[in-house]
Amino acid sequence: MVILGQEFAGYTIVASLDSPAPAEAYRALDADGGEVTLYVQEELALDPAAFRGELERLLSASASLHGIVPVLRGGMEGNAGWLAARPSDDPSVEDLLPRLRSVAYELVVDVARTLGAAHALGLSHGDLGPHTVVVSGQGAALVRGFGLHRLFGAPADAMADAARYRAPELFDARAIDPRTDIYGLGMLLYCVLAGRRPFEGRDDLDVCALDEVPPPIEGVPPQVNEALARALAKDPDARFRTVQELMTAVRPLLLADPAPLAAGAPPPHEAPPDTERSAPTPTSRNTLPTGTLPPEAMRHPVVPIVAPRWRRGALRVGGALLILGLTSAAVAVSLSSFIARRGAPPPAPAEPSSYTGNSDNNYGLIPPAQCDPDVPEAVRPAAERPVLRSRATRRPAPASLATNPAVDAGGRPRQRWYGDQLF
Repeated sequence: MVILGQEFAGYTIVASLDSPAPAEAYRALDADGGEVTLYVQEELALDPAAFRGELERLLSASASLHGIVPVLRGGMEGNAGWLAARPSDDPSVEDLLPRLRSVAYELVVDVARTLGAAHALGLSHGDLGPHTVVVSGQGAALVRGFGLHRLFGAPADAMADAARYRAPELFDARAIDPRTDIYGLGMLLYCVLAGRRPFEGRDDLDVCALDEVPPPIEGVPPQVNEALARALAKDPDARFRTVQELMTAVRPLLLADPAPLAAGAPPPHEAPPDTERSAPTPTSRNTLPTGTLPPEAMRHPVVPIVAPRWRRGALRVGGALLILGLTSAAVAVSLSSFIARRGAPPPAPAEPSSYTGNSDNNYGLIPPAQCDPDVPEAVRPAAERPVLRSRATRRPAPASLATNPAVDAGGRPRQRWYGDQLF
């Protein structure tokens, strides 16, 4: 027997949970202090070998089913079977009624996508309905308690509050298969569109589930009511064969105008108007109540935006002309620079300068003669004036003077002999 505070299968039980699952639900902590939801069935209705086989299938497929609350571990402790799943405190669709009617089709599409993937793997939920579908903080519709009915068997309490959503085969121990999930998906869509639970105020829920069909919903297309009646048929063979067929049959919901709520359903709470805006925002049918995000099908719409054909052609032509103009300008600049360099006259050679500066001149001074002060001045040798000796090169004479026959090298008129006389 599971007692609060004890350890069970490596988990510490900390609280008991109210859950529609066919097993007892507890809030527990693992060895690292992480929180999980622990489902325990002390007296299994299934054979232990069948339990382990179904558990292995569920654990292997849980990683690929992204629309369910993940299953972490499972096993057996003595004659009790257990399953640990990630905790989920998000509100269920049942808690949000009747405020989800405007997004009924989108919400059911998310759940149908998850069911289609599970049925392809050979798995079924068995207890699908507004009580087992939650809306996460990101607006995604998630299915919790997946596979518990196949793992632990049909629920023993037929008078539980969740019995109003269950298929008839769950009351007489018949096999659970995808047709059971089609009944649950139809029940989910019915509750969201009607804004209320079926068989409200009735105590004989087992009789209602076995014999009665919920009445048609007011304000929806007739084709949708016909599809719901077929999905909620008591005979599993009279229902849709796949969830895709059901979603195709209720597709007129996308084209229908938002209808008023069913009679007797309270209107949703309306937010106060935004006084900071100059114009009111138009009301959209794809809105959820405050604090609830839209389902995943609405959060990532695919809206292809394609430019007109003439605009794409004009952009291509404009881009080609721009590239051609830039290329022509670059070639013209390069060619003009080349022509300017070829047509310019060569620079004149610089004339060598005759002045080399003081750094190139080396002046030598002859030291003065030493005189004896006792020798008379008349006898002293005469001091010579210092001679400046420069190493600067003499500039050659102009070529015009050097080649003039009438002038010598010193620039004086040249004398010539004519006969015996010198001129």
